[in-house]
Amino acid sequence: MKNLYWLSIAFGLVVSGFFLADRRFTEVGLIGALICAGLTLGLGFWWFRPRPIWQGILWGALAPPVVVSLDNQMVGISDKLGITHLDAAFHSPLPEETIKLLGVVIIIAAFGNVRHPYQAAAIGMAVGLGFDAMENIPFLLGATINNLDGDLWGAVITGTGRILTGAFSHAVYTGVAAWGVGKLYAGARHGYGQVAGFWLAAIALHALFNASMIIAVNWPITILLAALITWTLIIWGLRFMRKQERKYAAQRSEITLPTKDPEYSS
Repeated sequence: MKNLYWLSIAFGLVVSGFFLADRRFTEVGLIGALICAGLTLGLGFWWFRPRPIWQGILWGALAPPVVVSLDNQMVGISDKLGITHLDAAFHSPLPEETIKLLGVVIIIAAFGNVRHPYQAAAIGMAVGLGFDAMENIPFLLGATINNLDGDLWGAVITGTGRILTGAFSHAVYTGVAAWGVGKLYAGARHGYGQVAGFWLAAIALHALFNASMIIAVNWPITILLAALITWTLIIWGLRFMRKQERKYAAQRSEITLPTKDPEYSS
């Protein structure tokens, strides 16, 4: 599995190179994109417990360029079905959540020693964190070129909007999907059914967020509601993960505590 992981990373590097080489950008856009990506990663490392593992971040960071071609295929399907009005609410969630969850499965099989769902979810959050950081880059590069008020204003508005509305949204989605994988590895009943269920839940959350951004064109208040809900999920998710980590650590310590010798116990 390690060979498969590194082959996938090599493929992602090649695709990312072609993807970014084809992008037009300004110096301000490049600086803004790097600042936004760095801020996302920095805050993620600071807030997330347990610490995101680098294998997950690397997979997530290289996934967006690969997913673009799959997104385009989904756009073609939406055209044939006559549901183009759904836009990114339809064509983005399925390929993105599938590629990210595939990374989680490969990483666990190659590097992980998962005995509790929270450990798989932590890997999922790392993958999502890398995806969040990379996904912001093309948005920033494009905004500085297309904004009529200037490069700097385009970078500030887009970067601020991306961070406020969902800096760690993909970390939440992939963390939810990976929880199902963790349940499977932990030996839960109907493990494969739980994998499918949590994967579909992640897709649903992603689709709802994208739909809210589409609705916001006519109803700007939707942006505030989406940001509030997303950040509520992020904060709750972090608190939940820390609680699960402490609970698991306590259970492990109870298992490893030496028992009293009955000869000396009274």
